[in-house]
Amino acid sequence: MTKPNSMRFANFAGTFQFMVRDDADLAKIDALDPARWAATSAPLADFQCDPAFATALDPDGTGRVRVSQLIGARDWLFARLSTRTGLAAKSDALTLSHVDTSSEAGAKLRAAAKRVIKARKLENTAKLPLTELRAYREAVMKTLENGDGIVPPEVVPEAEVAQCIKDIVATTGGSKDGSGSDGVGQADLDKFVARANVWLEWKAKRASVVPWGDETEAAAAMIASLDGKIEEFFWHCDLLRQQGTEALHLKEDELRALSAKDAAAIEKYMAESPLATPVGTGILAFGDGGQINPVYRASLEALRAGVLSKTIGPASRELTRAAWRETKAIFAGFMQWQKDKPAEPFDAIGEDKLKALLAGPIPARIVHFINVDKAVADNIAQLAELDKLIVMQRWLIEMVNNFVNFSSVYHPEATALVEMGSLVIDGRRLDFCLKVANTDAHKKLAEESLIYLVYASITDKEGAAPAYTVVAPVTAGGRGRLRVGKRGIFIDIKGKEWDAQITHIAENPISVVEAMFAPFRKLSQMVSKKIEDWIGSAQADQEKAMTASADKAVVDAQKGAEKAAKDVAAAKAPPPAAAPPPAAAPAPGAPKAEAKGLDVNSLILGGGIAVAGISSALGAIFGLFTSLAGILAIAGIIGVVLGLSALIGWLKLRKRDMSLIFEASGWAMNITMTINRGVARLFTFTPHLPAGAVLDRIDTLETAEDRAERRRQRVRLVLVNAVALIAIYWYVGAKFPHPAGLAPYLHAWPVQEAAVPPSANTNAQP
Repeated sequence: MTKPNSMRFANFAGTFQFMVRDDADLAKIDALDPARWAATSAPLADFQCDPAFATALDPDGTGRVRVSQLIGARDWLFARLSTRTGLAAKSDALTLSHVDTSSEAGAKLRAAAKRVIKARKLENTAKLPLTELRAYREAVMKTLENGDGIVPPEVVPEAEVAQCIKDIVATTGGSKDGSGSDGVGQADLDKFVARANVWLEWKAKRASVVPWGDETEAAAAMIASLDGKIEEFFWHCDLLRQQGTEALHLKEDELRALSAKDAAAIEKYMAESPLATPVGTGILAFGDGGQINPVYRASLEALRAGVLSKTIGPASRELTRAAWRETKAIFAGFMQWQKDKPAEPFDAIGEDKLKALLAGPIPARIVHFINVDKAVADNIAQLAELDKLIVMQRWLIEMVNNFVNFSSVYHPEATALVEMGSLVIDGRRLDFCLKVANTDAHKKLAEESLIYLVYASITDKEGAAPAYTVVAPVTAGGRGRLRVGKRGIFIDIKGKEWDAQITHIAENPISVVEAMFAPFRKLSQMVSKKIEDWIGSAQADQEKAMTASADKAVVDAQKGAEKAAKDVAAAKAPPPAAAPPPAAAPAPGAPKAEAKGLDVNSLILGGGIAVAGISSALGAIFGLFTSLAGILAIAGIIGVVLGLSALIGWLKLRKRDMSLIFEASGWAMNITMTINRGVARLFTFTPHLPAGAVLDRIDTLETAEDRAERRRQRVRLVLVNAVALIAIYWYVGAKFPHPAGLAPYLHAWPVQEAAVPPSANTNAQP
């Protein structure tokens, strides 16, 4: 019997863990040393909880949950609740009488809750549900008075002020309002006024930098557009005087690279070419149309007529470097003024409107609305505190029970905050699925857990990228048909169905029986692969031989046709003159072997050798089986392999540790989460049929002929077994007519020592 104030530790698969059932247990968690917690740190993203609770738990944005954060959250909650029964109930509604009004924070919270209840016109004025609070906050955030000091144009009742706010956002930028809209705060308004004054000062300097009045801007634009090419021309002339004309010619490899059929490439090349053909005098002549680059001919003529005719004279047909730089100097002040232009697009507002705006009452009206918004900041902040209080009441004990203990992981009816859902695949449910951020990094450590693990990608739509990846331990039954690429469905904790596909499997024993036969399964796979490789190699050799034979046949046919044509031509031609006697034939030697492709005799001989080899191997195997010692040896080897495999598998199953799956996801674990039979059935199981289900065992697709054939197969099987038993009985009786004949095999198995002749024993007694 436990004492009223004692701390209760429950046994979960051999590990004792502190159970937090209510606020009284929650008050004791800091009395438990962190080394006694099941886990001390975890990634915040792993928990399936209210996002507002996650934010409240990690105000510094560390991305993790630690012991100190949980204790701090408890202290914050206890300081604001005088009655804490809502924690054990996981209530998402705040009872106003539970708020501790003895403190200023509690009094403000209760007052804010009453305002919300009144605004929402709730019938039950004693409780404030979280859904009603959030609906009220969402509505308030779309109004002017939402406490953030940012005023969007759509909430301002005055049209001129709203238009000014839009202009400010468009020119100098704004800030995001609590509703997500773009608005203006005090800092945004101050920035706009300061930059607008800078722009107006810049605009006022224009009159002093326009030497040609209204024509200055157009003239400066023409100068700026050709300044680079003209200066380049003068530098090319300098280069010509130094290195000659070869330095300016198109190189041979450049000429080859330039395709005459590629108009775009030619146009690009011409635009990058000099303005005109460089000359040793360094003078740009306008009259010689042949030396001007066609791309710039029209713009250069416009520059001459609109600008140079006024600076160097209308009759001048040439331009020197000195004259060009004198022309640019005339507009240097204007060009510098253009470079000094502020970056903000105040031109859209206009100089006159901007002056009137700054001098008028509109900026003061914007400040007024900003202050109206800020005036309710404390009340709005209390709404956020109310939200935090309710989510803490709802989620804190559940979160603590995912750190101090892992009771929800082991409870069949509970769902841990880290669980993503259930993977339905291969006719069973894998009921514990953990989200994985990085599969490659996770499996390196998780494979050491000695658990058979299935990694599956979860997708919502066909062809879409995976939404996330989960890992699920297979702890009961067998591997079945689980393989990479196999599909299933994933049901998340909200009941939504997703598509799932296995992407990786960590191989480990699932049961002792499967571990026993694992070596034989691997041996079978290895033998099958070797046979497939051998067959493939033999087939490739045969195809190669047949191809060579076919090629030789074609060549022989061509040679025969050519020889026949020559014979016909020789028959029609007149007989030739007598030829000299042939030289003596060489001494007969061995006939020259011809290369052959597919030789039937060779195939028959090779097939015979192969059949003989197979027959010899089968004979050896049959001879081994006809020997009782051989049978016992094989049975002994199989028994040893089965026994060792079962023992190793049993030891591995006892060492299975689920905590490594958590550690691979970034958890700091203190406990070892061993898996016994009861736990194994929680995580992997085949669901029962519905209550009252009836199994009709008659195969509806089976015909009368199928049933008759099945009966005949059973009869044949019985007869074959009977004949085999009779043959074994006859063989054993014939070879060992007396039980004493078995003694040498039973006592000397598996190896018998050879008998030593008496004459070979020098110490034998006469």
